[in-house]
Amino acid sequence: LLREALINNPNTDRVTRIRLGWSPPPDEEATEQPSRQASSTAAGAGTGQKKSPAAALDELADADEVFSKYQQMQEMTVNEKIKMALTGDKEWRTLLVREANKQISSAVLRNPRITEAEALAVAQNRSSSEELIRIILLNRDWVKIYDMKKALVFHPRTPLQQAMRLMNFLSERDLKEISTSRNVTQPIINNARRMLMTKKP
Repeated sequence: LLREALINNPNTDRVTRIRLGWSPPPDEEATEQPSRQASSTAAGAGTGQKKSPAAALDELADADEVFSKYQQMQEMTVNEKIKMALTGDKEWRTLLVREANKQISSAVLRNPRITEAEALAVAQNRSSSEELIRIILLNRDWVKIYDMKKALVFHPRTPLQQAMRLMNFLSERDLKEISTSRNVTQPIINNARRMLMTKKP
């Protein structure tokens, strides 16, 4: 569930976790008051405070909004999810691109407001479906991005022929990484090693 994912995410601050239903361990709760006082002192000295109160409230509001949309999503039909995937904002796209239904998840990549960073995140997610990878490969603007080329080479659902073609654009450093990686198939590893051999003087 999204609630559990947010609670377990190390980047989620303590206030947001508690708001989502998390309870601190007894030993941690016992030291909470001294820690809070120390943080207050540090804030007065101008150090030790990573986020302003306004920023913390903004993050809390964002977390509440995402969770609210997650709850709404549970009541939506497939057609409603597809429509929202095509028109929704970033929070909706983040939620709906993870849907198992390919019609819904692929609609997210056709949303005119989707950013290159979001498309790259999909390519870097090894669990992304073959359909999502196919749509990314068809978008020339996305494939022009260097990090996208690298992500597609590493992705297990990128067709072998296209992955090898993209390898021609990778740096020697990345080819070396691929040549020893356990996250790519043997043909990709062999091709990386062959390309490195041809680069030697």
